[in-house]
Amino acid sequence: MSHATDALKDLKAPEAIQLPKSLKVVAALAVVAGAGALYWSYSQGHHAQTWGAYLIGAFYALGLGLFGVLWVAMLYLSKGVWSVSMRRIPEAMTAWILPGGGLILLVGLGAHSLYHWTDPSTEDPLLLHKAPFLNMELFYTLIVASLVLWQIFAFAIVRNSRKQDKTGKIKHSRTNVALSAAFVVVYAITFSVVSFYLLMSLEPHWFSTMYAVLLFTDMMQTGTAFVALIAAILIMKGQLKGFLNENHLHSVSKMMFATTGFWAYIYFCQYMLIWYGNIPEETAYFLTRYQNGWLGALLALPLLKFVIPFVLLVPRENKRKPGRVAFLAVLILVAQFLELFLLVSPALGHGDHAAHGHWPVVEGAVTAGFVGLFFLVFSWSLGRNSPVPLKDPRLRECLNLHQ
Repeated sequence: MSHATDALKDLKAPEAIQLPKSLKVVAALAVVAGAGALYWSYSQGHHAQTWGAYLIGAFYALGLGLFGVLWVAMLYLSKGVWSVSMRRIPEAMTAWILPGGGLILLVGLGAHSLYHWTDPSTEDPLLLHKAPFLNMELFYTLIVASLVLWQIFAFAIVRNSRKQDKTGKIKHSRTNVALSAAFVVVYAITFSVVSFYLLMSLEPHWFSTMYAVLLFTDMMQTGTAFVALIAAILIMKGQLKGFLNENHLHSVSKMMFATTGFWAYIYFCQYMLIWYGNIPEETAYFLTRYQNGWLGALLALPLLKFVIPFVLLVPRENKRKPGRVAFLAVLILVAQFLELFLLVSPALGHGDHAAHGHWPVVEGAVTAGFVGLFFLVFSWSLGRNSPVPLKDPRLRECLNLHQ
């Protein structure tokens, strides 16, 4: 079979997707507010907080862009027919990898405010022991290499998908399956390395063998929530009629429900292993967040990221109503910010200069700015390409599955 089946010929392409202008205006205002908060914080001399806020926002947005490639790859490998008609959403998310990668590299400019191991005068024996890995040369080399690989795979997979829109040849799907198999291996290694450098090395005396897995669950839960949010908006606005309905929304909401439980499992496992082992170099992570005003946020996190969305996603009806799905998706997206805030901000204090808990006004504004910028790039990419992979031979099966 070299072309899509003749049964697809009667399908007419829907109009190009145009997300509500009001959302784009809000996104633009968020960008302005985030830039203003960043400038104000730095001008007040809060350099560590400023760069911490920048790291939170840049990593948050980069995770959404990278999820787009990962999700498409996973669905190609698993033959996830149910998602074919909404594949343009994660494909559009990949447009952020290039600009987002450039912005994440700017974190290196604030390395001395963020990373204790960058101090050239340190006499800490543990940091000296880790110096072959924790140095700025390797920091840039490995992160840049990871970003380049992500961009190459994203470009290749999305290009094949769009070529299929013109030719209808099934070989493009087969090529993407092979590319996806290679990507998930590359992703597992590179994402772990990038996570170690950007986030875990904020506390170089502490380590967790589950750290990269936890951040993977963050990406899966948050990325799925974003896809569910866009799908809900499109349904409420009456776009993609005949290609996207409550049944598709039900399927992606079930995945959002599954990733919520997965996050709770990994988060609990990390806590349980650290608590049970009771090793000083591991327990320091939670002890830091029990003290100096961080405990409230630490206790709120599992409520916002697991308990509330899990309970509300149990009823079937809540997974099929666009308004309810949108609310729960936004809740998860906000909870992801809280988790990154807890990963980064308490780690910015060292020794006798501990970081104290505070309302994340600056961090929230900066993250909103990054997400707003991501949304503008995403909506631009979504609107300039075919809204549905009309010549994918699995599209008919996808539509029949959700009737």
